[in-house]
Amino acid sequence: MKSDKKLDKMDKISELVRFVVEKGGEATLIPAKDIVTAEWVRQKCLFGCNGFGRRFSCPPYTPTPAETRKVLKEYKTAILIKFIGDIGETTPERLVSREMTAYVQNVMYELEQKAFSAGFYKTFGYTGHQCGLCAHCKAKDDDAEITDCVNRRKMRPSMEAAGIDVYATCASIGWDLDVLSCTNVPGGCVLDSPMTTVMLLLIE
Repeated sequence: MKSDKKLDKMDKISELVRFVVEKGGEATLIPAKDIVTAEWVRQKCLFGCNGFGRRFSCPPYTPTPAETRKVLKEYKTAILIKFIGDIGETTPERLVSREMTAYVQNVMYELEQKAFSAGFYKTFGYTGHQCGLCAHCKAKDDDAEITDCVNRRKMRPSMEAAGIDVYATCASIGWDLDVLSCTNVPGGCVLDSPMTTVMLLLIE
């Protein structure tokens, strides 16, 4: 009986992986204990990203690394997901197209819903990029609070926004990520190689 339940669970997980592949991505199982969190990740958000505090999917509205560590202890399994490249046109002002941001966020939302419907009632997804669900995020307004988000049902933080070390986590399963380099051009810069977007779905 137990083996049948385990097989049923793996069949359901295989369906989730298949969905990601159908959408153009790659997906693989990873033990939740191998997901790496680090304090420096949030520090990078604070000092290295001009999106800090401008989206509800970004710090300081997102869980701290310590809070994320506590959550991860409540899971045994996760699916690590990656998409390579961009589906839209980028500009020197925008390294990632709005189309790509919307695409991966919608894929992750649908994936999470599929996992929940399959019986993984604790499922939770970490998406990629800054949230792009709204043209104007109310996080930019004075005295904003997370409850002001009009898309809280769908909005999810990225892995790094929750303090997850994406590079170390990917390395634990043999996914080596190169640091992206850019070339300065008039009006901004362009990527020298295709971007990799990494996301995570906790399942239990």
